[in-house]
Amino acid sequence: MTISSLLHTNRISDALLHTIYASDQEMYPAPLTYERLQSWRDACPELSICFCASNDVSENPLGVIIVLPLVKKYWEDLLVGKIKEVDIGAGEMFAGVGGGGGGGSSAKMESEVQLQAPVEVGLHVFHIERFTARDAGDAAKKTGAQPATVTVGGCEYGSMRFADMALAEIQRRVEAFNAEAGERRWDVLGFSALTATPAGQKTFARLGFVPTGYKEIFRLIETSSPSSPTSEVHSNGDDTGGSQNNAGPHTTVSAIYIYPGEARTEKSGSDVISESEMTVRYSATSSEKMNSVWW
Repeated sequence: MTISSLLHTNRISDALLHTIYASDQEMYPAPLTYERLQSWRDACPELSICFCASNDVSENPLGVIIVLPLVKKYWEDLLVGKIKEVDIGAGEMFAGVGGGGGGGSSAKMESEVQLQAPVEVGLHVFHIERFTARDAGDAAKKTGAQPATVTVGGCEYGSMRFADMALAEIQRRVEAFNAEAGERRWDVLGFSALTATPAGQKTFARLGFVPTGYKEIFRLIETSSPSSPTSEVHSNGDDTGGSQNNAGPHTTVSAIYIYPGEARTEKSGSDVISESEMTVRYSATSSEKMNSVWW
């Protein structure tokens, strides 16, 4: 016996986006505003996907993925920390999308015609999360059946784990866009993710991602008075200015940025509240990039 699982995809609603934002801020206290996160979803709804068991997105979504399609220059700067995730501006840094299987269109599509084609793009996975235990093999484990076959939008993904299936759906949408885009197609350079949890690091390592050498560490610093600055930002222990959210009346959040080639001087301790590293999986040579990359 084989169990079949039909999943539906929907736009990430405002309510769900608020939940994602709150969860992200609790885990990883970067100074990202909700408005910026919302602008990413609105600029490229095709790559911000909610997976559900029904067409009703309000009924217990199973998981989400948010991918940011960055023009080459900005993606390469992101990989090494020259720009941070929170600095990504959709209007300037996103490649244009439209009609590529997601049902939406991007405001940049008209201007994209003027750019050199194809457009070199890096796909940055900002957020991927499974809310419920609905991996393809879960039901099979309970019943003794063969691993489940997952179907999304008429595309069968077999018995993939959620992360594999979500990333495969992203690739399917990019390929569908490229099939219709002609000279304005995307030449995908690779995929990246800033992993902030051990589980995330394990998942992306399994998918073939490797560290770029860029890391972000957030620490709590005791202050002598509530009037102290709200934060400090350091690069390998050196103050570089900047600001973070206030962690309390007598504590601040210190952000330490470690760039590729730098030696880490900060030691991990109980004051470290988050540590993340940038990871990447590059595509194959340009003529085979989209055909060769599979998760």
